[in-house]
Amino acid sequence: MIFRGRFEYAIDPKGRVNIPAPFRERLQESGQESFVLTNFSGCLYAFPADDWARIEERLSQVPSTDRRKNAFVRFFVGGAVEATPDKQGRVLVPPSLRSYAGLEKDVVIQGMPNRFEIWSLARWQQEIGRFEKEVLEDPELAREISELGI
Repeated sequence: MIFRGRFEYAIDPKGRVNIPAPFRERLQESGQESFVLTNFSGCLYAFPADDWARIEERLSQVPSTDRRKNAFVRFFVGGAVEATPDKQGRVLVPPSLRSYAGLEKDVVIQGMPNRFEIWSLARWQQEIGRFEKEVLEDPELAREISELGI
């Protein structure tokens, strides 16, 4: 499932954020109402419930003796919560996830090929600025991106 676009919203005082209508429609078209939010890379990742089940299945295969991978699984799965938009299209973001992602007021919801991401506006602007600087200064990265056929 592909989520396209970028949307800006504000978190309300109760910690709820609107999920863009096109993203809710994509979920409904696939027969899903809910998704799973988890912490990663300075923002929140939101996976459709079916995709999350496949991710958990793969993560359950990590050997208990692999300390590094288990640290990742602990972090990634430990932060995960199921979310279902209310009638107004909002979801409650738990305080621990809001804190991790620095979500205080203005947020950006960014579509990705297999998920969508929720960023604080300030972190989003830093991330985009860093990316633009790296692409302009790194011809190797620009070449790798062009190999994607873009």
